Amino acid sequence: MKGRAWHRRLSWLALGLAGLLALAPVTAAAPGGPSVLRVPDDAADVVRRIERLTRWAPGVVSVWYYDLSTHEIFGVRADEVYTAASTVKVLIANYLYHLAATGQVSLDEPLAIRAVDWKDGSGILNGVPDGTRLPLREVARLMLVHSDNTAANALMRRLGVQPMVQYYRSLGIRYGTPRMHTPGELWEGNRIAPEDLGIVLRNIWEAARRSPEPWEELLGFMRESRSKGRIPAGLPPGVPVANKTGSKGTSFHDAALVLDRRPYVLVVMTHGMTARQASHYIAAVSREVWEWHVRRGVRRP
Repeated sequence: MKGRAWHRRLSWLALGLAGLLALAPVTAAAPGGPSVLRVPDDAADVVRRIERLTRWAPGVVSVWYYDLSTHEIFGVRADEVYTAASTVKVLIANYLYHLAATGQVSLDEPLAIRAVDWKDGSGILNGVPDGTRLPLREVARLMLVHSDNTAANALMRRLGVQPMVQYYRSLGIRYGTPRMHTPGELWEGNRIAPEDLGIVLRNIWEAARRSPEPWEELLGFMRESRSKGRIPAGLPPGVPVANKTGSKGTSFHDAALVLDRRPYVLVVMTHGMTARQASHYIAAVSREVWEWHVRRGVRRP
C-alpha cells in the first residue's frame, strides 16, 4: 500500500533525535492526502521536550502531530499499536459520514435500537425500550458527544463491521482484524496506532474543507464532546477542539483536531497508567505541542 511508506518512517524517533535531523521529506502520502509530508526542521525541540516530560511516566506515551496547513508531521512511538477503546467511535462516525457524503445512506434514516445493542458504560441509550427509533445523525451525535456505547453498537450493526474494517484497510490504515464480524468482537479486538487514528482525523478535516455538508456536522458533534480533560486541558481557554477520548483498563487516549488559526491534529495514546496519571501526561504533552506550534507560527513570515 503506497500510503504506508511514510508511516513507517516515523519510527526514526525510537532510534534517537539524530535520525530526525537526517530525515528527508517523506513522499507517497495516504490516499486523499498531500503527496509530500515533511518533518519540520525544528521538530527535535518539541520531541526533546516530550521525551523529557514523559521520561518518568509510569507507562508508555505515544504522540502523533500533523499540521493541517503545512502538512508537516512528527511522531513519538507513533506506530505503536494500542487498544482503541472509545476512539473507535471516530472511525465509526467517519465511515458513516463517508457513506452519507457519497449518497449511500441518509443521515435522516431511522435506526431501531435493539436489546442486542445494549452495552454498559458511558451513554444514555443502554436499556432503552427495544425498537426505539432515532435518526442515524442523532445516534452518531450520542455516540460522539456522550460516548454512548449502545449507539456505537447500533451503528456498527447497521453499517456492518466487515465493510467498515475493509474500508479502512483499503486506505492502508491498520485497524481491526479480518476475523471481526460482530460488534462484540470489535470491542474486544479493536486496536489502532496513533498515526492511523490521526489520519482518520485529518481525512475528516479535509473532507469538511472540500464539502462542508455533511462533514461540518460531524466536526460539530466532536466539538461538543463532554470529555475535555485531556488534550483540551493543555490548551489556553477558548481554543476550539474537536476530540474523542478512549479509556479501557490501563489504556487512556485522546485524539483531537485543534481548530486554531493554524489547525493541527494531535493524538496521544497511553498504556500502563491510572486515568488520573494519563490525563495529566496527555494534557502536559498537549501544552508542550501547543506552545511549540504557536512559536513556529510567530516565526513564519
